[in-house]
Amino acid sequence: PPPPFLAEAEAAARALELQAQVEAVLAATTEELSVERKVRACSEAVLAEAHADVQEEERLRREEESKRAFERRTNMALRSANEELRGKVESLGAMVESLNTLLAGLSKTSRNTKLSQRGPGM
Repeated sequence: PPPPFLAEAEAAARALELQAQVEAVLAATTEELSVERKVRACSEAVLAEAHADVQEEERLRREEESKRAFERRTNMALRSANEELRGKVESLGAMVESLNTLLAGLSKTSRNTKLSQRGPGM
């Protein structure tokens, strides 16, 4: 049988070898965790940026929708004002025609009155 110190030395060597393997596995695991944390941080950054982009697109969509609604209201108000003005212009046109007719009648009456005041021989 081998001397006891040799068996102890072999056991110690085996323990050191196992300890080195455990440390290697631990280092690899730590490296994997570090890489995983970096990947997670990058993923979170990408998600945050995508979320910010979606919010910006939503803000721009609401802004554009608000502009279109304002344009629709403005166009409706302008059409209404235009129709109202067209009605007033037509009404004024009718008043002018009525005044012209009245003036023509007055002018004719005035001429007839002057003619009748002059008498037949004049």
